[in-house]
Amino acid sequence: MLKKIKNFRPPKHLLFLYFFIPFLCVSIIRMDTGHDIWFLLKHGEYVLHHGFPTIEPFTMHQNFSFVMQQWLSAVIFYLSYTLFGKWGLLALCLLVLGFILFFLYRLCMLLSKKQVYLSVIITILTGILLCIFIIPRPQIFTYLILIITLYVLELYRQDKKSKAIYFLPLLSFFLINLHASMWFLIFLFTLPYVVEFSYLHYKKKDKRIYKLLILFLLMFFCGFLNPYGIKNMLYVVTSYGNTYINTIVSEMRSPSFSDGSGSGFTVYTIVGFIFLIYLLDKDGKIEVSHFFLFLGTTILAMCNLRNLPLFIIGSYPFLAAYLKDKIKDKRKKKEKINKVSYFTTILLLFLALIVLAMNSQKEFTSPAKDVVDYLLKHNKVEDIVLYNGYDSGSYCEYRGLKPYIDTRAEVFLKSNNKKKDIFKEYYLLYYGYLDYEKILNHYHFTHLIVTKTELFYDYLKKNKNYKLVYKGKKYVLFEKKETSKVENLDK
Repeated sequence: MLKKIKNFRPPKHLLFLYFFIPFLCVSIIRMDTGHDIWFLLKHGEYVLHHGFPTIEPFTMHQNFSFVMQQWLSAVIFYLSYTLFGKWGLLALCLLVLGFILFFLYRLCMLLSKKQVYLSVIITILTGILLCIFIIPRPQIFTYLILIITLYVLELYRQDKKSKAIYFLPLLSFFLINLHASMWFLIFLFTLPYVVEFSYLHYKKKDKRIYKLLILFLLMFFCGFLNPYGIKNMLYVVTSYGNTYINTIVSEMRSPSFSDGSGSGFTVYTIVGFIFLIYLLDKDGKIEVSHFFLFLGTTILAMCNLRNLPLFIIGSYPFLAAYLKDKIKDKRKKKEKINKVSYFTTILLLFLALIVLAMNSQKEFTSPAKDVVDYLLKHNKVEDIVLYNGYDSGSYCEYRGLKPYIDTRAEVFLKSNNKKKDIFKEYYLLYYGYLDYEKILNHYHFTHLIVTKTELFYDYLKKNKNYKLVYKGKKYVLFEKKETSKVENLDK
């Protein structure tokens, strides 16, 4: 038996199953995290019932210019959730994950000249690093589109006659509608191949660069095929690089060893692993396009944590090309399914069923649910003028309230809404740089949802005009005394 296990080589048609099931389990565990899903569901509902908004309709603020930059993703999430509940979102995430793993595997096979086991190992490694990011957010579609883009470009690099290259404009069209704020990435991921083909044209008179440049232009013009036109295309310009967002939103911070989150260790380990492989093997050869992909995505990963998956996508699969001559595939062409194969397959399926059963009991909800339930039970929506923090706003919005702010950070920048920099105001208020009484008098809040860790909580406890009416698991609710009806501090 030990000899059989040592010599175990799973049949090719079972390989995908072997590395897909563990990722399925991890994804299920991650399904009930995140705050963005609530505003996405609200966005999807609005588009299907009212069309594309140009004035922000979900918050207390008036006449804010608005671009729903991920409208198609929101519609897809809303339909999945409406039809099948949390299992619809789960199934959607797993479907996208399945396609991501499939195209990663195909890309690795292409790069490694069809070395099956090397491709499987690198796909597993890449998938393990990526799967924690597979949650119901528009990014999952972005990751898939970028992987397909690399696969198409690599096909064209290896085969001049490949017709797959003509899909690039279509991928651009889907990305601008699914996730416009990351649309520019499809050009960044294409640029290293433009550099390589330009070099080949200079050295060998290779004319493929002309076709790629024409498609590059078509990809740009396909960006106009969205409900908001140029505003969607330039969304990244008006939304990123804001100091206040980079301070409060954890995923927008640069990797650090001093913030206690372990982000610096995680990022530098993932990036350093590939550096180490390249440094230890001085005789290895790396293609021009692969080198610039590695360099570009490394810079992105160093900028902020949100870009780490982009580094993983743009670097790890290309180890298959670098290692293909060093790790030989000794797999036989014909290999029977042995008893160990059957046992392993059954064991993995059994484990997947256990994880499914364990997670089926988890409630798909928000930490703000209890406080919002209380607020809506004792007040009419039209009578509520609500202050809330960054994390709780999206769920309030989903429940029909008009929050002060939510997790769509860029919507509250003056560069986007053309009216007022609410996010700066929130930042100054949150860290105590702004007189909170001026804010209370300006907005005339009737209710305030805060956490006990906020400075605002300490101020409100001492304010004679507001009363603590509810303590939830994470959030507490203050109510203006003139409108106070119920006191319930024990729930």
